[in-house]
Amino acid sequence: MNKFKAFFGGLILIIVTFAIVFVTVLMYRANSQLSVETYIFQMDNSANQRVGPLQDINTMRPEGLRNKLIQKYIAEYFKVIPSSSSNNQNAGITVQGSNIVALSSPDVYNKWLESEAKTINEMSKAKVFRNVWVAPENIKPAKAPDWFEVQYVTKTWSESNNMSIPVIDDLGTVMMHVIFKPGFNPNKNIRKSLENGENPAKLFMFKVIDIQKIWGKQ
Repeated sequence: MNKFKAFFGGLILIIVTFAIVFVTVLMYRANSQLSVETYIFQMDNSANQRVGPLQDINTMRPEGLRNKLIQKYIAEYFKVIPSSSSNNQNAGITVQGSNIVALSSPDVYNKWLESEAKTINEMSKAKVFRNVWVAPENIKPAKAPDWFEVQYVTKTWSESNNMSIPVIDDLGTVMMHVIFKPGFNPNKNIRKSLENGENPAKLFMFKVIDIQKIWGKQ
């Protein structure tokens, strides 16, 4: 009787061992066949916030390029990035100012320093975050040549790291006098500028000669 029990006990042990080995092999093969699918996550499901295909500058319509540069300029003109130091006198506008000065006439740049830049700097030191959008359809030619009426939208967070706080939405409109020619600035070394991390908008023949705010709380 004991031999009979020992036989079946050994048989059960063999079966259990075989099952463990079989399951282990299946798990190993499953892991070796796993693949990782990569995705780009969007912060916004809006179509105008999605990354589009690469575009050839030589085939882009001049109006489209001009509008993209206007969009970039308005974003730089009004955006607020929270500063990491409240002691720095120009904490929030160092890089922003370099972009504005490159795309503006001296008068426009000085006007920005005396108006919007001061507001931006105070908001930045208070850890406020403000983003700016301009839809292409909101860039409208004015009656005067090279003048454009541009409506922009801002979203402001009074605390940059607290996404539970209410977002302040606002609208504004400016009139812009813009000098623009299609193509790259011949005085710029494109390769060197990009390798140095320069804002690509600076590579084009685009200059804001005058800007006047029509309305907006900012």
